[in-house]
Amino acid sequence: MKGFGIFSWFSYPLPLKERLALIKDAGFKATSLWWGDEFGDKNRQPETARRLGLDIDYAHAPFDNPNDLWLDGINGDTYLNQLFSCIDDCSRHGIPTAVIHVTRLSSRPPVTSIGMDRIRKLVEHAETRQVNLALENMDSICHLDHIYEQLQSDRLGFCYDSGHENYNHPGADCLSRYGDKLFAVHLDDNWGDEDTHLLPYDGNINWEALGNKLKKCRDIPYLTLEVDFNRQNKRSRIYQDLSAAAFLSSAYQRLEKLCSSL
Repeated sequence: MKGFGIFSWFSYPLPLKERLALIKDAGFKATSLWWGDEFGDKNRQPETARRLGLDIDYAHAPFDNPNDLWLDGINGDTYLNQLFSCIDDCSRHGIPTAVIHVTRLSSRPPVTSIGMDRIRKLVEHAETRQVNLALENMDSICHLDHIYEQLQSDRLGFCYDSGHENYNHPGADCLSRYGDKLFAVHLDDNWGDEDTHLLPYDGNINWEALGNKLKKCRDIPYLTLEVDFNRQNKRSRIYQDLSAAAFLSSAYQRLEKLCSSL
């Protein structure tokens, strides 16, 4: 493991360059990028991060309609093409991994042949572009099981989200289930009632147990946080008086605490 990373968005509405500089100053070695069009030209982000001395762990693909992957119709094809484009951009910018959603967090359609055909095309595209494809655990354990059973590729792997597991499928034991396929992690905490993206140790996740499972997984470059907070959410009020720098400093310290148990 090279070090610690954190997603480039962590709730403070600052310009990207300023956020990345604060991430670097807090001691993080890497960041991860949102690959949508909401915040300007996304293709400038990798160079901005690297000029500041940050590596890029992964790019997170947009996920407006992931359930449509499994349904017949143009919307599924549109989402597939969006994922193709993200993989192409990762290849062009030297970003090793694209993280994608294959269902929503709160609902999912059944596994279908048309959905599997689209996933197969996606994996083949990732192989051609030499980009890792990391499927995130949403409300989708049965879908992930089916995909990994049916498709084998060195480029097809897993992105573990600790908050999603604790909130949505606490009994799935995703790290034991898919740890040999691990490409990236989204580490965050919650109390099992909402996907609140709290800092580790501020919810009820057993981080010692999680750390022990991580030790048995495929080695990954970075332990990466995906933390943010909604100031209107009661769970997030513990952060409301923290500056961006103080929040990042606390985030880094939580990863140090986790690493001390690894």
